[in-house]
Amino acid sequence: MKRKKVLKKQKVGGQRKHDGTSLKLTFLDHALELRSRLILSLGFLLLGSVAGYFFEDRILAFLVRPLGQPLYYTSPGGGFSFTLEIAVFFGFVVCLPFLVFQSLRFVEPAIPKRARFSVGFLLGGSLFLMLAGMAFAYFVSLPIALNFLSKFSSDEVKSLISAREYFSFVMTYLLGFGLLFQLPLVLVFVNRTVPLRFSQLMRWQRLVILGAFVVAAVLTPTPDVVNQTIMAIPIILLYQLAILIVWFSNWRSGSS
Repeated sequence: MKRKKVLKKQKVGGQRKHDGTSLKLTFLDHALELRSRLILSLGFLLLGSVAGYFFEDRILAFLVRPLGQPLYYTSPGGGFSFTLEIAVFFGFVVCLPFLVFQSLRFVEPAIPKRARFSVGFLLGGSLFLMLAGMAFAYFVSLPIALNFLSKFSSDEVKSLISAREYFSFVMTYLLGFGLLFQLPLVLVFVNRTVPLRFSQLMRWQRLVILGAFVVAAVLTPTPDVVNQTIMAIPIILLYQLAILIVWFSNWRSGSS
């Protein structure tokens, strides 16, 4: 009997040791995988930045097109540093889908199989809405805002816009609209946490319309009602899209 107990304890102890070794190997495998994916992402970012450096003239012409006037730098190395900023920015934009893909692949084993499609859909939808918001800002909103702001110059006061300040302004502007276009996904996430009713979302429409015009007035400081309406329409349409997505999601889950 004693011998059997001793053998049983040895088996249990050996099993624990084996489990601990497997856990250590699993952690090491995850660390190595993370390192390899980071190296791939940094390499992709470097390649994109190098490409951005060689195509800097075209990228800069694309960014300056809404302004319609040349930019200036105020230090001897300002032109070189600005070129590097343009190159890194281009590399990041090109690398962003690859970064999202690598991040999703790394966390995929920890995500339940049922939720993988939802996570992929949310990430893909977020990226699409971000690009759509930035495109709308560049082609529609930004020219209107720059045209309005340029009217404040006079014969006594002339604008001398530096390259770095303009680049910072444009990036902040585009990023703001990219985040603003995330409204449907925000409502979908809230609906997953606290189910929203269709009638409740419809009652909020007046507040959303009012808020859309307030946001339009802040993002584009134009007193013209037509321009503010152009800015508010996408927000209102995005809210309508969010209502449809939430209604369809609740209908599929049977909670509507």
